[in-house]
Amino acid sequence: MIDRATVEKILDAVRIEEVIGDFVSLRKRGANYLGLCPFHQDKNPSMSVSATKGIFKCFACGKAGNAVTFLMEHEHLSYWEALRYLAKKYHIEIVEKEETAEEIASRMRYESLLVVSEYAQKFYADVLWNSEVGKAIGLSYFRERKFSDETIRKFGLGYAASRPLTFSTAALKAGYKKEYLVASGLCLEREGSGELYDRFFDRVMFPIHSISGRVIAFGGRTLKTDKSVAKYVNSPQSEIYDKSRSLYGIFQAKNSIAKADKCILVEGYADVISMHQAGVTNVVASSGTSLTVEQIRLIKRFTEKITIIYDGDEAGIKASLRGIDLVLEEGLSVKVVLLPPEDDPDTFAKSHSLVEIQEYIEENEKDFITYKSELLLKDTERDPVRRSQVIRDIVQSVAVVPDPILRNVYVEMVAEKFEMKPDAIMATIGEFRRKKRALERSRRRFEESSSSAVPGPARNDEPEELIPEDLPDPGTVPPSGPAEAYPLKDGYLAVPERELTYYLVKFGEYPMVFEEDMYYGAEQHDEITVSQYIRDALADDDLVFVNGLYRTIFERYFSFLATLPREDSEVMQQRIIRWFTAGDDPAVARAVLDLILEEHPLTVRTYEESITPEEQALGRTVPKSVLLYKLRITDQQCTATAKEITLTQRGGDQDKLRELVSRLQILNTVKNRLSRELNRL
Repeated sequence: MIDRATVEKILDAVRIEEVIGDFVSLRKRGANYLGLCPFHQDKNPSMSVSATKGIFKCFACGKAGNAVTFLMEHEHLSYWEALRYLAKKYHIEIVEKEETAEEIASRMRYESLLVVSEYAQKFYADVLWNSEVGKAIGLSYFRERKFSDETIRKFGLGYAASRPLTFSTAALKAGYKKEYLVASGLCLEREGSGELYDRFFDRVMFPIHSISGRVIAFGGRTLKTDKSVAKYVNSPQSEIYDKSRSLYGIFQAKNSIAKADKCILVEGYADVISMHQAGVTNVVASSGTSLTVEQIRLIKRFTEKITIIYDGDEAGIKASLRGIDLVLEEGLSVKVVLLPPEDDPDTFAKSHSLVEIQEYIEENEKDFITYKSELLLKDTERDPVRRSQVIRDIVQSVAVVPDPILRNVYVEMVAEKFEMKPDAIMATIGEFRRKKRALERSRRRFEESSSSAVPGPARNDEPEELIPEDLPDPGTVPPSGPAEAYPLKDGYLAVPERELTYYLVKFGEYPMVFEEDMYYGAEQHDEITVSQYIRDALADDDLVFVNGLYRTIFERYFSFLATLPREDSEVMQQRIIRWFTAGDDPAVARAVLDLILEEHPLTVRTYEESITPEEQALGRTVPKSVLLYKLRITDQQCTATAKEITLTQRGGDQDKLRELVSRLQILNTVKNRLSRELNRL
């Protein structure tokens, strides 16, 4: 964090007309400056900039602020990023808060890697423009691809010479350290001799920028037709580059995306460059990777609308289908445009004018329901089984939409398109949402990861030990026999397990009233009890309580419930409590009494209004408890998988490593989704 004195120094040095003048053409009028407002489609100068007051104001759209807020809005920077931008512009040294030696070393290493990468970009660009081989091979290739010189410079394209020691020799001579050249992925080290050689050689170079414009990685394309040579060589994962969190062209496109309120997603470097050159500048690419949740969230910083434009061939169609559900699950709207089979975004942009491209997108972009139905329903008129499978596939996409209101809108669209009753679609969605295992894991994998997990620390507001120390040690006991022991197997999961058990024994047969669609499939039930909700929620993901005491109470509850006639909920609950507390298992009886007498604080209930009767809040508190339990289990699996990745990296099993990394990505996706749902309730 920047200290207060430095902040004041930066703000004192800023001249707002100079800052805004870097982005907007200003002209003097009296004491102020006037210019076209960049925050809306301004045809007449509506923005006034006061140099004396240090503020700007648009009298059309209402945007106003100082130099810092202008940068935050226009460049999509955080407050601290905007201050650093201004400090750099006015040559002010930033004094951060005191850092530890480790923090200083980490920051300096990170910055050193960025410096090396930016040196490499300038080096490759210099070879492209100023060497004979660069001009003859690299520049000729780009011009053959119809990239203008202005476009080549805009994207910082370059050329890596054919000799594999060219860059490494120059970088070492220029004073860049060996460790950073290797850590950035620009150079490799020969075993034994320790000699450096270039990762990229005899290739045209595409630098990849961070959202703030720093060079973080490269893609190198060979110009050889030899199929034994990889077409692309890309920078490896590093401390400054995570390909799953990066989008090619995001730095060049971010302002256009925000202004257009739409992001166009394509596949490759050339697709982005050609579209930009044609005038369509709100375009980015996933650049060689399947679309990831992190990339979608990066786009979401600027817009909630994505249009996917992939090739019209089979591979492009499959890629678009893969991305649709991911985008929907993150709460964004998605449309798809298929180009003619002979085209990709690169060739299409080069053969059409800006107006033609815009018109084609506008006329051919389809919502995912229309796109999927037209694509998948071909030749299914006489095959009702296949047709029903396609409809279920479309409904499954609707089921991942997190916003219940938007989900209902899509339900109406599906119902109208396929002439179905909305209730039938809602029932299917309820089925999908209950049974969906976001990790698509089997029971075996779940048990393996759970058994290898290490309990995490308890939160400050949650007790670590929730079972009295004088309780017997565990064991799994049959419903009819006394328990000899119930050890605390997992303290991290004990908190939500205890809380769910509390709601079960105290309110299990009470009806739940939902303020919104908090229960997956609740629309199918006139009434659902707390016990039904908890049982269904755990069964959806094949979850079983880890701690023996709570598992025993859970199992016995439903065994006894099956013997009871249905009657008034309060009467039934009293019968159940009486049965537990009068039973022959003192440990279970003691635990049930502790729960109903509220001897221990409960995490979710702590946040409820004390004036609200507990039974009236069950529609909020019980779903929260279920989500907390699932979140903790997922968190444990993330920990276990991360540890397994570390061990596998040492062993060198690359296939297993890829599988584990994929599993961890999925686990993190589920973890984030559960966190969002927990915050929403």
